[in-house]
Amino acid sequence: MKLCKNAMRLYAVTDRSWLNGKTLYEQVEEALKGGVTCVQLREKNLSEEEFFKEAVEIGELCRKYEIPFIINDNVEIAVKCKADGIHVGQSDMNAGEVKDIINSKMLLGVSASTVEEAVAAEKAGADYIGVGAVFSTSTKADACDVSFETLKEICESVSIPVVAIGGISEKNILELSDSGIDGVAVVSAIFASENIEKSCRNLLELSDMAAKTQIEGAIFDVDGTLLDSMDIWETVAIDYVKSKGKIPEKNLREVVRPMSLYQSSCYVKEHYEIEDSIEKIMDDINKIVEDFYFHEATAKNGVKEFLTKLKNKGVKMCVATATDKYLVEAALERNGILHFFEKIFTCTEAGSGKDEPHIFNLAREFLGTKLKNTYVFEDALYAAKTAVKAGFRLCGIYDKSEKETEKLEKISDIYLKSYNGDGGYFD
Repeated sequence: MKLCKNAMRLYAVTDRSWLNGKTLYEQVEEALKGGVTCVQLREKNLSEEEFFKEAVEIGELCRKYEIPFIINDNVEIAVKCKADGIHVGQSDMNAGEVKDIINSKMLLGVSASTVEEAVAAEKAGADYIGVGAVFSTSTKADACDVSFETLKEICESVSIPVVAIGGISEKNILELSDSGIDGVAVVSAIFASENIEKSCRNLLELSDMAAKTQIEGAIFDVDGTLLDSMDIWETVAIDYVKSKGKIPEKNLREVVRPMSLYQSSCYVKEHYEIEDSIEKIMDDINKIVEDFYFHEATAKNGVKEFLTKLKNKGVKMCVATATDKYLVEAALERNGILHFFEKIFTCTEAGSGKDEPHIFNLAREFLGTKLKNTYVFEDALYAAKTAVKAGFRLCGIYDKSEKETEKLEKISDIYLKSYNGDGGYFD
């Protein structure tokens, strides 16, 4: 599975020392109800048979709540029970060896307490790093304390998510703010709690506050993200095909949606056997939308104020769009927001649509910002998935044209239903 950074927000690590008359299954379900975003099953004293049985049961529970299920240390059990991932320490099996054994879709987490260990883990194929102990802890006597400075340096040295672990509680979690972590891994603050569900809700809120990452760069989509302009693209291909006396297929808008103008022009030419050249088809489609961008397209509510806030923070911004540059420039200029962006990148210029990450990589290279501190702002699920897979942080933007908003929200680091309601995420 692909690791979404949000999965690290509140990472529960089990410990049966505090069952207090409950089963571990019951405790984990309470934690899941409270909002934990990942569960690691850690068992040092169970037999292999008991461990496997428990892993199967809790794995099924985690799948019910659609969150990653990780096995600690035991690679054989992780593979056998089809866990979502395996976590190993520095004294366990080498990360590279583990990567060779596990399913390619399984996640690999590696513990680290130094920059060198973290960098080596990423090179070996780790999907995330667990750093600790960040505070003194009773659950792992041999853990070495990691200073705030080292934690921050580790976060800056790797591009994969970093989760802090060790002695974390509601009282000290905010001391990790501005370190660059993606979340926290918690043991006793969850499983020793008298009210696990309530404690998890509190910890998740505090983790969200502590894990706010410095934003250095912002790459904005245009249609549905900056502009209320998706309606024209919902119908333009259909209108064009009809103008040629052809009958458009029922799913034409879905087919061409991820395509650039050039790609969609090639598609309609071949699929509907249109004799005009690609250039002529592009010109005809542009004539349909040109008037809209020059005279009608409006900025989404609150976007100008939002961009102003980012500019005042020194965030570098550019545009990555499938729409022709001259149309984008005209609409952004007319709405008074063109000046916020250092450059406009188009899919046509990049040579591929947003089903490939090329345009996002070009934009970040131009901005000169770190991958984990660069946000892609997108309303379309397919493009958002591409950005996430490429390692970018994602700010999902609600637009009525996107039919799978729940899926978009789930993979987003931050999800905005409106720019006016950004919740202070980028303050």
